[in-house]
Amino acid sequence: MALSFVDYVIIALYFVVVIAIGFIAARFAKTQEDYLVAGRRLSFPLFFGCMAALTLGGGSTIGSAQLGYQFGLGGVWLNLSIGFGLIIAGFLVTSKLSRLRALSVNEVVESSYGPTARVFSSVLILIYTLTLSVVQVISIGTIINGTIGLNPMLSMVLGGGIVILYTFVGGMWSVTMTDIVQFVVKTIGILILAPLFCISAAGGWDALIRKVPETYLSMGSMGFDKSFSYIVLYVPGLIIGQDIWQRIFTAKNERVSKRGTIGAGLYSILYAFATVTIGMSVAVLLPHLDDPQAAFVTGISTFLPVGIRGLVLAAAMAATMSVSSGTILASSTILYNDLYIRFVGKRFHRLEEITATRLSALFIGAIVMICSLWIRDVLVGIDICYGYLSGCVFVPLVASFVLKRFSPKAGLYALGASSIAVTVSFLTVGTASSIPIVAGMASGLAVYTIANAVSKDKILSPLRESPCSDIKGDADRMDR
Repeated sequence: MALSFVDYVIIALYFVVVIAIGFIAARFAKTQEDYLVAGRRLSFPLFFGCMAALTLGGGSTIGSAQLGYQFGLGGVWLNLSIGFGLIIAGFLVTSKLSRLRALSVNEVVESSYGPTARVFSSVLILIYTLTLSVVQVISIGTIINGTIGLNPMLSMVLGGGIVILYTFVGGMWSVTMTDIVQFVVKTIGILILAPLFCISAAGGWDALIRKVPETYLSMGSMGFDKSFSYIVLYVPGLIIGQDIWQRIFTAKNERVSKRGTIGAGLYSILYAFATVTIGMSVAVLLPHLDDPQAAFVTGISTFLPVGIRGLVLAAAMAATMSVSSGTILASSTILYNDLYIRFVGKRFHRLEEITATRLSALFIGAIVMICSLWIRDVLVGIDICYGYLSGCVFVPLVASFVLKRFSPKAGLYALGASSIAVTVSFLTVGTASSIPIVAGMASGLAVYTIANAVSKDKILSPLRESPCSDIKGDADRMDR
C-alpha cells in the first residue's frame, strides 16, 4: 500500500511527539497516586478528552468500520453501547467514586465482600484489562501493517512497544498528556475528515445510500442477538471497568467526573456513526476485500488525499494507543495494588513504590505483547474481556451500590458461580454470542439473591455508611 512521503512524515512525527510527551510528563509522577491517578486533580477539559480517548480505541475504530463494511448502519451498536454505558456510569456511579480515595474496583469489592472476593474480582478484572490491552495492540499492528507493509508481528511489537514505553515511564500523567493529543488528532481525523472524504469518494451521501444493500440502512441489520450482545458486553462493562474507574478517580471533583463521563458518552455516539459510515463507503467502493478487518485502513489509504491520509492513520493509531496505555496501567494497578501489596504485604518507601509500580507496568506490557501475537483477532478479544467483566463482576458490584444491607458471602458466591458459567459458556457456544454474559449475569444474580436471602450475617453497605471515607480504611475495619 503506497503512501506519500508527506504521509510517512506525519505518522513519524506523531510517534515522536507521543514519545516525547510521555517522557516529559514523567516528571509529574512523584508519588504512587501521581503515577496511578494523576494526583486526582484533572479539570473538565482534560478529564473529558482523556475519558473519550480511553474508551474509543482499536475495537471502536477498526472493529466498528469492519461492522459497517459487513452490516451497514447495524454496526453502530458497538460504539452506541459504549456511549450508553458511559452515560449511565456518569449518572449512577461517578459521584460516589469521585469521593473515594481508592485506586481500584477491587478495593470497593473488598470493602463489601471481604478479601477472598477481592482475589476473585482482581483475577476477573485483570483478564478484562489484559485482554482489552491485547485488542489495542492487535489493532495498532493492523494499522502499521496496512500502512507501511511491515510484518504483522513486527508491527504489533513496534506499536505496542511505544505504548508500553511511555506508560512505563510516566504512568497516568504520561497517559493523560498523550491522551489529550490523541483525542484532538482522533477528533479531527476520524470523527470529521475521514467520513467526509469517504462519502465524497462514494459519490456523496445520496449516492452512498442508493448503492448499499437495503439491509445496510437498518440499525437491526446485524440481527437481534449480535446487537444485543454488544449491549450486554459494553453497558455493564463501562459502568464497572477498572480502566473507567481509574480515570474517574483522576477528576478533581464530582462535577468534573459526572459531566466529563456523560460528555464522553455523547462523543462515543457520534463516533459510532462516523466509523460505520467509513465502513459503508468502503463496502460500496471495494466490495470484495479479502479481510473485512482491513476495511478502515484500506479505505483511508485509498480514498483520502495526500497528507490527510497520514493524519487519519495517525488518528487511528492514536485511538488504539490511548486505550492500550490506560488498560496497561489499569492491569498494573491490579497486579501491584490489589494482589501484591494487599496479599504479599510488602510496603516500600515512596521512591521504591514508584519503581515497583513501574516494573508492574513493564511486566504487564510484556504479557500483553505475548498474548497479542497469539490471539490476533480484535472482535474475539473484545468478546472475551467484556464477557468476564460484565458476566461476573457487574451483579455483586452494583448490588453494593444499590442495597443498603447485604451478606458479604453473597458477593463471593456470585463471583464464583458466574465465573464458572461464563467459562463453560465460552467453551460450549464460543465467544461470538451473548449467551456467556447472560449466563454469567443470570447465575450471579440468582446465587446472590438466594445467598443474601438466607444469610443472617448482613452488613451495612460501606458505600452508604461512609461515602466520603477511605475505602481502604473500610476494608481494614472488615478485616479486624
